[in-house]
Amino acid sequence: MAVVDDELNDSPLLRQVLGDALVPMQRFHDKLLREGVERGIIGPRDGDIIWERHILNSAAIVPFVRERLSTDGRTATVADIGSGGGFPGIVLAACLPQCSVVLVEPMERRVTWLQEVVDELHLANAVVIRKRAEDLVPQSSKASILHNTKSSQSRHHGRRRIEKQSVSAYGRVGSLASTDARNADSQQDVNDHDSSEVTGGAGLPDVQSNLSIPQTFDVVTCRAVAPMTKLAGWTLPLLRSRGQLIALKGRSAQAELDKAAKEIKKYHGENPRVCLAPVAPGLENTHVVLVDKH
Repeated sequence: MAVVDDELNDSPLLRQVLGDALVPMQRFHDKLLREGVERGIIGPRDGDIIWERHILNSAAIVPFVRERLSTDGRTATVADIGSGGGFPGIVLAACLPQCSVVLVEPMERRVTWLQEVVDELHLANAVVIRKRAEDLVPQSSKASILHNTKSSQSRHHGRRRIEKQSVSAYGRVGSLASTDARNADSQQDVNDHDSSEVTGGAGLPDVQSNLSIPQTFDVVTCRAVAPMTKLAGWTLPLLRSRGQLIALKGRSAQAELDKAAKEIKKYHGENPRVCLAPVAPGLENTHVVLVDKH
């Protein structure tokens, strides 16, 4: 195997951005370089840009999470949904050891990878579980969402009956047209939520960790998981009141928010906005979507 020279190897930017997390992130970088392509964690052309594309890009979320840290001495809890190769969850756990980070991933082979990384980097504040995000939603939240949905549907059907009666009174024949944008959303979904890969157990927590899995979290993070129309339902129910969704997104972030406005409101999200997230001096910024939980 040819030696790959990452463009940012030995760059002072790494220490500037990562600080004390540079040492574990160097080990993470080396593992990605050795095994990442073969195990399907990174793309075949990513070998010389692992620092910028994956590690520093993930670290751009750290300042936003740091702003949410508890000031009452309580350990802040973070759920990283669809952790995949560890972006941003592994990077976040290394950069913020004062947080408790739960890496949520449904695919067995990725769970295995994540557990190896947690062990090799000695991330005592991280735990890996094999579940889908929707399987973590507390039963009380599911009941509340179902009740609100049924109430909304009942009001909607009532309006439809009135509309149909009105149409009949004027002697018009035909059916009301409807559209379904969900098909377009499903084409954009890059998260592999394959139910055949999900077990009904409690996942694969680090047996050396004393971390427990809370029912709700202070912060939920994710990167390249799904469009906001789906992400709202997967993540907002996992947040405690006044918690925050912090999602790394691309340039279409605002368009996604606009399209997902109803879903965000349905799951008690508020003040959705897009912020530029600096990656490092001289490197292209990324985007972060922030949604507060009512």
